[in-house]
Amino acid sequence: MSTNTDTRTGAIVVGVDGSPLGEHAVLWAAEEARLQNRSLLLVHAIEPISANQLAWLSSAGIPPHQVNREAQDVAARVIERARTLADDRRPAERVETEIRLGDPRRVLLDHAERAPLVVVGTRGHGRVAGLLLGSVSGAVLRHATCPVAVVRPGPAESRGVLLGVDLSLAGLPAVEAAFGQASQRRLPLTVVHCLWDTLIGRDAWAHLDPSDPDADEARRLVAETLAGAQEKYPDVAVRVEITRGAIEDCLVDLSQRHELLVIGRSAGRLRHLTWGAHATTIAEHAHSPVLVVP
Repeated sequence: MSTNTDTRTGAIVVGVDGSPLGEHAVLWAAEEARLQNRSLLLVHAIEPISANQLAWLSSAGIPPHQVNREAQDVAARVIERARTLADDRRPAERVETEIRLGDPRRVLLDHAERAPLVVVGTRGHGRVAGLLLGSVSGAVLRHATCPVAVVRPGPAESRGVLLGVDLSLAGLPAVEAAFGQASQRRLPLTVVHCLWDTLIGRDAWAHLDPSDPDADEARRLVAETLAGAQEKYPDVAVRVEITRGAIEDCLVDLSQRHELLVIGRSAGRLRHLTWGAHATTIAEHAHSPVLVVP
């Protein structure tokens, strides 16, 4: 049922579900594979029939093997359509496909143990229509051991790559990833550090006034955090913004003007951002693709 399931060669993996937004994720992943000069693996999972579904099929006189055959036929069409889309961005010999029986969350997480990047869409049209980020994409985002890109159509006007920076050592992989993305895309990088302040209100944020006594210290700490990546990527133009308030709302709002948002998922000082549902919330509501780096 599958072809070449080995991602040890460094292929970027994209989950394929046949939905319009899923197809947008395929196109994004194919372009990312081109930029990184990697092969692309298109993965479609067929969920097994549950015991309750088997009982219903039997009562309706529908043979389970007929349902399985139809599911495989649909999967073949979905994966072929995805391959046609991907071939427009990558040479055909650099695109591989896989159809596997299993929970799509588990299938993608298995690949995440070896892949450099897993790409998922924001919505599907399967059994959990309209809830893909909360089920498949959300599970992959929270548990994958590699970076995960949650893809949606980006804004028409882009100001480059946006990074929500964590000032701990645990946040450095996200910094490295953001600089790498900006460099390969030849785009400027906007770095945002948001000071959490419960007094400003849960749903509000604001740019920090330059006269604010916290501004200079925050910029110094950000500069220290970025120093290594700036030395490695001297071609990337960087602008630093210090804000105060709710980091989730800040990054979601700013994503309206950026081609890609990069955030960390590790345990750093911005725990309200990097732990649990907050990264998922940002990926759910952002206006651009989001790259989540563990």
